[in-house]
Amino acid sequence: MNLVPGTVLVIDDNEAVRTAFDVLLSIHGARVLTAVTPAEGLSRLGRDAVDLVIQDMNFRREATTGEEGVALFHEIRARFPDIPIILLTAWTHLQTAVELVKAGAADYIAKPWDDARLLTSVRNLLDLRKARAEALAMRAQRRAARETLAEQFELCGIVYESETMHTLVSTATHIAHADVPVLITGPNGAGKEVLADIVQANSGCARSPI
Repeated sequence: MNLVPGTVLVIDDNEAVRTAFDVLLSIHGARVLTAVTPAEGLSRLGRDAVDLVIQDMNFRREATTGEEGVALFHEIRARFPDIPIILLTAWTHLQTAVELVKAGAADYIAKPWDDARLLTSVRNLLDLRKARAEALAMRAQRRAARETLAEQFELCGIVYESETMHTLVSTATHIAHADVPVLITGPNGAGKEVLADIVQANSGCARSPI
């Protein structure tokens, strides 16, 4: 199964690791970017649209503490808080990785990694990011629709969020122009009076009593 289309940035100083990730993820449909150093990785994040970061914990052969990876993780979280991060770690850094997961890392993959586990993690994170983006886009569309309706009609100060209520309010503004009696029914507290006010305010007899 291919991955949801997305861009994965791999930050690792080991060329063999970068190549392995590039081949594996590209085969399954991802766009792969690579960086050798934390500075290069941050630079790429600043100029490219990235959906997921996979980062190593050390970037120099003589480094073994994982401090560089910790610093990079916190820098990415500070600058790009919405981008999920998978930590690529040796067994000696497992406790550090666990601590970073508690601090917001999406997952950690131990070296040498299992391709199936890695692909599952990447797939889940890309799926989740896509779902969140779609939800944000839907909310933005609904907000724009509410604002447009408020600009075009008198809504009598009503405040609402749900799509169902938006449909009712929109219907009320449109039937207000019809020269027909309107009957609004519903349980107590459902907002019948507010809808009646909207119909009245946008009708041809707006200044007449309800």
